[in-house]
Amino acid sequence: MNHDAEQVQLRKRIREFVDWKLYGMIVVVSDTSNFMNIDRGNIVRLHGEDYLIRGDMYEPRFGLQDQPKFWVKRAIDLSDGSDKILKLVFHEKFVSHIGPLSVPCYRDPIKEANVLDLVSGDRRFMHGFSVNDDADNNIRIIDFIKGKTLYQHILELELPHEEYFHTEVPGILQNLVGCFQAIQFLHDNELNHGDIRNDHIIIEKGTGAFRWIDFDLTQDYSDFDIWGLGNIVNFVIGLGIRSFQEVYHTDIYSQKVKESLTPDDASAFFKYRVMNLQKLFPYIPDQLNNVLMHYTLGAEEFYQTIDELINDLEAAINVMPTTATG
Repeated sequence: MNHDAEQVQLRKRIREFVDWKLYGMIVVVSDTSNFMNIDRGNIVRLHGEDYLIRGDMYEPRFGLQDQPKFWVKRAIDLSDGSDKILKLVFHEKFVSHIGPLSVPCYRDPIKEANVLDLVSGDRRFMHGFSVNDDADNNIRIIDFIKGKTLYQHILELELPHEEYFHTEVPGILQNLVGCFQAIQFLHDNELNHGDIRNDHIIIEKGTGAFRWIDFDLTQDYSDFDIWGLGNIVNFVIGLGIRSFQEVYHTDIYSQKVKESLTPDDASAFFKYRVMNLQKLFPYIPDQLNNVLMHYTLGAEEFYQTIDELINDLEAAINVMPTTATG
């Protein structure tokens, strides 16, 4: 097919799925090395399949303006019109400071490709596959999941904490047990998540399934995932992050509560966060608060495996009130 005929064919296929005004020549990219130059309206061609770029993906940064991820593109599969995410190769390296620890982190596209191969068909995870472009970059082609992140879902509930705790938390925690078992499955297969956060669980629209996304970040510390899971439990039980600053500088909490807090009640890894939430919300059962206490500065012992965390969490759920709404 000559160039002009290809352009006509591309325009025809694009119009089958989007009502865009198309100006000038449609750029076709088969080497994604310069991902900053791949723009809306371009075609990324991988192994003969065409993907229309809709733009860059963004992620919320917890109170800051959404940050563009220039190496992650929202796209349309021109073979069937389905929404995809193209994750291009970006060899980012940085150091994550967690409490007294400095943990080197780096992006590993091959690791994420291996996760996708392992979890194919497992609804606890995002789905997709990987191919290499013409420059041998490993591109992951991900099925777009419609829904909200766990982070968004919780903060949009707008419930008083006690009502939230008794009606919503049991169901959320039950879903998290399945999520945590999914991460244990990765560990059993010598893989990890590497970037466990509240916004890396999508609650799928229609099914309500909790599904993990984003596996390209990694570290050489197996405990990193376990720490991240503790932060999620803290966020869910607390209806968001409860900081010492919030406690001390608002009228929500009594003077008695404020005076009861000690440094040992802080997260061992983020010292500004209150991990011993029972001091703020005394109706939190002891067994559930005991899960949080494994992540405090004053902890007598930390979790060594995800299975230990799961066992304690399941035991705590079993003694919680049965007033959950789902």
